[in-house]
Amino acid sequence: MLKYFYLTKRQWLGILKWSLYGLLTLLVLLLQTVVLSPLSIFGAKLAPLPILIVCVCIREGPEKGGVYAILATLFWCLSGADFGNLSVAVIPVGAMLSAVLCQVYLTKRLLPTSLCCLGVSWINASAIFVFKLILPPSLAADNYWRVLLPGVLLSMLFMPIHYALVKLIGRIGVRDAL
Repeated sequence: MLKYFYLTKRQWLGILKWSLYGLLTLLVLLLQTVVLSPLSIFGAKLAPLPILIVCVCIREGPEKGGVYAILATLFWCLSGADFGNLSVAVIPVGAMLSAVLCQVYLTKRLLPTSLCCLGVSWINASAIFVFKLILPPSLAADNYWRVLLPGVLLSMLFMPIHYALVKLIGRIGVRDAL
Protein backbone atom coordinates (compact mmCIF):
# COMPACT_ATOMS: atom_id res chain seq x y z
CA MET A 1 0.00 0.00 0.00
CA LEU A 2 2.81 2.47 0.82
CA LYS A 3 4.43 1.96 -2.57
CA TYR A 4 1.59 3.99 -4.10
CA PHE A 5 2.51 6.98 -1.91
CA TYR A 6 6.06 7.18 -3.23
CA LEU A 7 7.00 10.67 -4.36
CA THR A 8 9.82 11.41 -6.75
CA LYS A 9 12.52 13.96 -6.02
CA ARG A 10 10.87 16.41 -8.41
CA GLN A 11 7.55 16.09 -6.57
CA TRP A 12 9.25 16.66 -3.21
CA LEU A 13 10.93 19.77 -4.61
CA GLY A 14 7.55 21.01 -5.88
CA ILE A 15 6.07 20.49 -2.43
CA LEU A 16 9.02 22.36 -0.90
CA LYS A 17 8.66 25.25 -3.36
CA TRP A 18 4.93 25.75 -2.80
CA SER A 19 5.36 25.35 0.96
CA LEU A 20 7.96 28.13 0.91
CA TYR A 21 5.61 30.30 -1.15
CA GLY A 22 2.88 29.67 1.41
CA LEU A 23 5.21 30.46 4.30
CA LEU A 24 6.36 33.66 2.61
CA THR A 25 2.73 34.65 2.03
CA LEU A 26 1.92 34.02 5.67
CA LEU A 27 4.93 36.09 6.83
CA VAL A 28 4.02 39.00 4.54
CA LEU A 29 0.39 38.80 5.68
CA LEU A 30 1.52 38.93 9.31
CA LEU A 31 3.86 41.84 8.52
CA GLN A 32 1.04 43.71 6.81
CA THR A 33 -1.63 43.12 9.43
CA VAL A 34 0.39 43.24 12.64
CA VAL A 35 3.31 45.57 11.99
CA LEU A 36 2.22 47.84 9.15
CA SER A 37 -1.50 48.13 9.92
CA PRO A 38 -1.20 50.47 12.91
CA LEU A 39 1.64 52.33 11.19
CA SER A 40 0.64 55.03 8.74
CA ILE A 41 2.99 57.30 6.84
CA PHE A 42 1.16 60.60 6.29
CA GLY A 43 -2.10 58.66 6.46
CA ALA A 44 -1.02 56.10 3.85
CA LYS A 45 -1.30 52.41 4.68
CA LEU A 46 1.19 49.99 3.20
CA ALA A 47 0.00 46.80 1.47
CA PRO A 48 2.89 44.54 0.38
CA LEU A 49 0.78 41.38 -0.03
CA PRO A 50 -0.72 42.20 -3.47
CA ILE A 51 2.81 42.86 -4.72
CA LEU A 52 3.98 39.45 -3.52
CA ILE A 53 0.99 37.73 -5.12
CA VAL A 54 1.69 39.34 -8.49
CA CYS A 55 5.41 38.48 -8.27
CA VAL A 56 4.65 34.80 -7.64
CA CYS A 57 2.03 34.71 -10.38
CA ILE A 58 4.42 36.22 -12.92
CA ARG A 59 7.23 33.85 -11.89
CA GLU A 60 5.12 30.68 -11.97
CA GLY A 61 2.95 31.51 -14.99
CA PRO A 62 -0.76 32.19 -15.34
CA GLU A 63 -1.96 28.64 -14.55
CA LYS A 64 -0.06 27.73 -11.38
CA GLY A 65 0.36 31.36 -10.37
CA GLY A 66 -3.34 32.01 -10.91
CA VAL A 67 -4.30 29.20 -8.55
CA TYR A 68 -1.83 30.61 -6.03
CA ALA A 69 -3.25 34.12 -6.47
CA ILE A 70 -6.82 32.92 -5.88
CA LEU A 71 -5.85 30.93 -2.78
CA ALA A 72 -3.63 33.69 -1.34
CA THR A 73 -6.27 36.41 -1.78
CA LEU A 74 -8.94 34.11 -0.40
CA PHE A 75 -6.74 33.49 2.65
CA TRP A 76 -6.19 37.25 2.94
CA CYS A 77 -9.93 37.88 2.68
CA LEU A 78 -10.71 35.29 5.35
CA SER A 79 -8.14 36.88 7.65
CA GLY A 80 -10.38 39.94 7.87
CA ALA A 81 -8.95 42.29 5.26
CA ASP A 82 -10.80 45.51 4.60
CA PHE A 83 -12.92 44.88 1.48
CA GLY A 84 -11.10 41.57 1.06
CA ASN A 85 -13.94 40.17 -1.03
CA LEU A 86 -13.25 42.85 -3.61
CA SER A 87 -9.55 41.96 -3.57
CA VAL A 88 -10.45 38.32 -4.27
CA ALA A 89 -11.98 39.52 -7.52
CA VAL A 90 -9.38 42.12 -8.51
CA ILE A 91 -5.96 40.75 -7.54
CA PRO A 92 -6.11 37.26 -9.14
CA VAL A 93 -7.44 38.66 -12.42
CA GLY A 94 -4.76 41.36 -12.47
CA ALA A 95 -2.04 38.89 -11.49
CA MET A 96 -3.03 36.41 -14.19
CA LEU A 97 -3.23 39.16 -16.82
CA SER A 98 0.20 40.38 -15.70
CA ALA A 99 1.60 36.85 -15.98
CA VAL A 100 0.22 36.47 -19.49
CA LEU A 101 1.55 39.91 -20.44
CA CYS A 102 5.04 39.09 -19.11
CA GLN A 103 4.98 35.65 -20.70
CA VAL A 104 3.92 36.79 -24.17
CA TYR A 105 5.10 40.38 -24.65
CA LEU A 106 7.54 41.24 -21.86
CA THR A 107 10.14 39.38 -19.84
CA LYS A 108 10.09 38.15 -16.26
CA ARG A 109 12.68 40.74 -15.21
CA LEU A 110 12.57 43.34 -12.45
CA LEU A 111 11.25 46.35 -14.39
CA PRO A 112 8.28 44.67 -16.16
CA THR A 113 7.39 42.85 -12.95
CA SER A 114 7.57 46.15 -11.04
CA LEU A 115 5.25 47.85 -13.50
CA CYS A 116 2.77 44.97 -13.33
CA CYS A 117 2.89 44.99 -9.51
CA LEU A 118 2.35 48.74 -9.46
CA GLY A 119 -0.61 48.46 -11.84
CA VAL A 120 -2.36 45.65 -9.96
CA SER A 121 -1.73 47.26 -6.57
CA TRP A 122 -3.02 50.62 -7.84
CA ILE A 123 -6.15 49.07 -9.41
CA ASN A 124 -6.89 47.09 -6.23
CA ALA A 125 -6.44 50.14 -4.00
CA SER A 126 -8.52 52.28 -6.37
CA ALA A 127 -11.37 49.76 -6.42
CA ILE A 128 -11.40 49.63 -2.62
CA PHE A 129 -11.29 53.44 -2.50
CA VAL A 130 -14.26 53.75 -4.86
CA PHE A 131 -16.31 51.30 -2.82
CA LYS A 132 -15.40 53.12 0.41
CA LEU A 133 -16.35 56.39 -1.23
CA ILE A 134 -19.72 55.14 -2.48
CA LEU A 135 -21.04 52.65 0.08
CA PRO A 136 -20.56 54.37 3.42
CA PRO A 137 -19.46 57.84 2.33
CA SER A 138 -16.81 58.24 5.00
CA LEU A 139 -13.95 59.27 2.73
CA ALA A 140 -13.22 62.50 1.00
CA ALA A 141 -12.41 62.31 -2.69
CA ASP A 142 -9.16 64.24 -2.26
CA ASN A 143 -7.79 61.37 -0.15
CA TYR A 144 -7.13 59.59 -3.44
CA TRP A 145 -4.17 61.86 -4.20
CA ARG A 146 -3.06 62.47 -0.61
CA VAL A 147 -3.35 58.95 0.82
CA LEU A 148 -4.00 56.24 -1.75
CA LEU A 149 -1.34 56.99 -4.36
CA PRO A 150 1.46 57.57 -1.81
CA GLY A 151 0.41 54.33 -0.09
CA VAL A 152 0.70 52.37 -3.33
CA LEU A 153 4.05 53.96 -4.16
CA LEU A 154 5.43 53.35 -0.67
CA SER A 155 4.24 49.74 -0.84
CA MET A 156 6.39 49.33 -3.94
CA LEU A 157 9.45 49.65 -1.69
CA PHE A 158 8.84 45.98 -0.80
CA MET A 159 8.92 44.94 -4.44
CA PRO A 160 12.69 44.30 -4.83
CA ILE A 161 12.69 42.16 -1.69
CA HIS A 162 9.67 40.17 -2.85
CA TYR A 163 11.13 39.80 -6.34
CA ALA A 164 14.44 38.47 -5.01
CA LEU A 165 12.78 36.01 -2.62
CA VAL A 166 10.33 34.77 -5.25
CA LYS A 167 13.18 34.37 -7.74
CA LEU A 168 15.15 32.28 -5.23
CA ILE A 169 12.18 30.11 -4.34
CA GLY A 170 11.20 29.75 -8.01
CA ARG A 171 14.57 28.18 -8.81
CA ILE A 172 13.84 25.18 -6.60
CA GLY A 173 13.52 22.09 -8.72
CA VAL A 174 14.33 23.79 -12.03
CA ARG A 175 17.80 22.30 -12.47
CA ASP A 176 16.65 18.81 -11.57
CA ALA A 177 13.74 18.96 -13.99
CA LEU A 178 16.05 19.43 -16.98
